[in-house]
Amino acid sequence: MFSVSNTTKWALVVMAVISSAACSHPNCDRFVDWVAPAAEHYQKFHRIYPVPAGLEALAKRYLPRLWVHPQSWQPICFEDYLRHATLVARSDGRILMIAPSAAALAALNDGQQCDSYLEVDVEIAPCVPAPVYIQVFRDRSPVDPQAVWIYVKYNLVFDWSGLAQKISWLTRASVFLCAADPGRWHRLDIHTAAVLAFDARHRLRLVTLAQHNYQQTYIAGVDLPDRQRPRLVAAQRSNELYLDRGQSTPVAHRVVTFFPDVAYLIDPGRKPWLRGTDITVGRNTGATEIALYPVFIPPGHPLAHFKGLLAPPQRFLGFYIGRDGPPGYDYYAPPAYTALADFAAMGYWRAGDLDLLNTLKPYLKTSADTDWPAIVKIMRHRLAEALATK
Repeated sequence: MFSVSNTTKWALVVMAVISSAACSHPNCDRFVDWVAPAAEHYQKFHRIYPVPAGLEALAKRYLPRLWVHPQSWQPICFEDYLRHATLVARSDGRILMIAPSAAALAALNDGQQCDSYLEVDVEIAPCVPAPVYIQVFRDRSPVDPQAVWIYVKYNLVFDWSGLAQKISWLTRASVFLCAADPGRWHRLDIHTAAVLAFDARHRLRLVTLAQHNYQQTYIAGVDLPDRQRPRLVAAQRSNELYLDRGQSTPVAHRVVTFFPDVAYLIDPGRKPWLRGTDITVGRNTGATEIALYPVFIPPGHPLAHFKGLLAPPQRFLGFYIGRDGPPGYDYYAPPAYTALADFAAMGYWRAGDLDLLNTLKPYLKTSADTDWPAIVKIMRHRLAEALATK
């Protein structure tokens, strides 16, 4: 997802959109500093916690099913990661904690969090079964702003985040310059996420999947069954989630760095410099289903809310290139579409939809000057139309 904090997974991408933001804490991730006010306001007024029994049962009933290729990264327990972690001060390298608990990290104030990162020197073994970390939100309907829907956000954790399976020559060159392993681009992948939207009658209506620094939204009953758990597959190396449609051969998916390059996802003839291809191997092509169990995390949990880095900073010549460990996954999107109704709308693009591409063209600029509110308005209208005709 959009850095969704620091998970760009691409080399030499300097986020101009965040470089102009004033940091309230000198060592704070600039993306976090930019999006934190909107994210924290949203959490305060839309997060449901404790989760009522009826909504907890709903989240468990629709817990996604997941297939992962045996040679890909496998989900881990965040708690295992913490048991092997050391908290280090970014300002002077002091060791602040060894094997910090989630509660100890959550107790740090904003400045202390911003000035610290987690270091782990060992590989973390996969969890069997694997946890899915869940948050539940109440937000408006994309169809009727007066109606209230329930949004359930499911996040997985992987020990490493890799690049897409196939990458452009520019990305390969920049990976070489960084002396990086494309299979271990940065430590800790926490933005592997699915957001399920339910209407007032608790019918599944939308499934939104985080894919790199953008997302794709599917309509239940049209793109996937509406009365069963979504079947998902994690891409090889990058861990990004896609629908598993039961194909008998591996599936290629075009990928870009950020939403402003969505033109390539819609029209393969519009190639940006930084692009790639995710490969998914699903349930009928050699993947293994991962047993999952739900974990409903409380507000302030560091996996979601930590303002520092949950893995080491790895800047190249002092520049952000997407290799830093991520902050908490609550910091996942620009302020203009932090709301999950808008986040879902931003994912409602379709390959071949040239009408949408022509409508978006005046607004698709660099990350620094993209008119996010205008794009959100367009995408929200498109999704509302699609849902109304379903």
